[in-house]
Amino acid sequence: MYRRSNDTPQKRKSARQQSDKETLDWFRLDNAATVFSLVTSARIPCMFRLAFTLNEAINIQQLQQALENIIKRFPYYNVNLRPGLFWFYWEQNLATPKVEVEQQYPCQKLPITKKGVFPFRVRAYKNRIAVEFHHSITDGTGGLTFLKALVVEYFRLKGYEPRDWLDVFKATEKVDPEEYEDAFKRNYQKAIPSAKSPSKAFHLPYKLEPKGIYHVIQGKMPVKKVLTKAKALNLTLTEYLIAIYLDSLQEIVFALPKKLRQKHLRPIRLQVPVNLRRIYPSKTMRNFSLYVTPEIDPRLGKHSFEEIVNQVYHYMRVEICDKFINQWVARNVRGELNPLLRMTPLILKRLFGKVIYNRLGEYLYSGVITNLGRIVLPEPVSDFVQEVDFIPAPSPVTKTGCAVASYKDTLFITFGRTIKESVVEKLFFTRLVKEGIEIKITSN
Repeated sequence: MYRRSNDTPQKRKSARQQSDKETLDWFRLDNAATVFSLVTSARIPCMFRLAFTLNEAINIQQLQQALENIIKRFPYYNVNLRPGLFWFYWEQNLATPKVEVEQQYPCQKLPITKKGVFPFRVRAYKNRIAVEFHHSITDGTGGLTFLKALVVEYFRLKGYEPRDWLDVFKATEKVDPEEYEDAFKRNYQKAIPSAKSPSKAFHLPYKLEPKGIYHVIQGKMPVKKVLTKAKALNLTLTEYLIAIYLDSLQEIVFALPKKLRQKHLRPIRLQVPVNLRRIYPSKTMRNFSLYVTPEIDPRLGKHSFEEIVNQVYHYMRVEICDKFINQWVARNVRGELNPLLRMTPLILKRLFGKVIYNRLGEYLYSGVITNLGRIVLPEPVSDFVQEVDFIPAPSPVTKTGCAVASYKDTLFITFGRTIKESVVEKLFFTRLVKEGIEIKITSN
């Protein structure tokens, strides 16, 4: 499905030159990070979580040593967000990251502009190692790379060093400058027209919980059974889950009382992140993903599941290509390069950032579903890791989100929500159960 864009030696040389100009003492935020840095609040913490559950209790001292060892391999995460006159920027953090104790709710606000605070936090609880990342520093791919390096280094210190490290970063490896490049700007093409923003989408008509409360429900199931169901419909696993998610939201729309339904009758549209490293050659460990937005329109009537499947199938094959993605890259980068915006003081950008983020971002979508894919760890570390967690960032607008990952023979589907009602998750998992898939449900 993925179609790669053309890259040239000149582009790669330009990226290296940019990296040389910006030393690791400080560097600019990438295109996606500029937005997240402006909107962070208790309601929009911009934090997502990745975690591994082990089959033994964690040694905190050894985990702390592993963290201190690998942070040197990730200098682009060893930073603190600092305010400039016009933009935030990353500055080298001279503090030492510390392993923290777990809290009741994940993905809480991180004061990343406070001196000495890192754009991530490492938490340990019994046999679980979790890392929460602020989205201004990286996406799911970068976050997973960091967590894998941390856990493998932890077991190396315990005497379990892999013979084959696979794609895991070693603490002693040399850093490639391209790992901290702004890949959006490298692949920006001035001649490409900007993508057009869609209309406002349907949002769940439920009241938000108090700030800081974030409910998480996870379903664990055999990945092969889900793949079999998807292939029977000629869909990928992600497309199959998208179709079920859209159908679940549609059920909520048509179950509303008539007057309330008419008030909320808008397109049901999902954000589906695409890892752009699969389309453009890039080694960046910072943000490099954009969204495609499959949708159905309930104003046209209720869609059968077959109709939803057909719509998702064709949409994903048309939109996930370099020509379509180039337009979104152009739209986002062009906005950042706007002379008026560039000359607007940071204090004013922060005042209007949330309004722009909502109108051009969150308000356009009904939910998010992100799939990290299959997670693989080297032996013997894989023998110690039992489960994985991938929790999406909380949203006060879409109010619910879904994150997916598979490990060994198990598929992990996690919903996070900022409302009390768990109706989306119930409909979603009930649909899978009706398809004959056995699911084990856990929650916080």
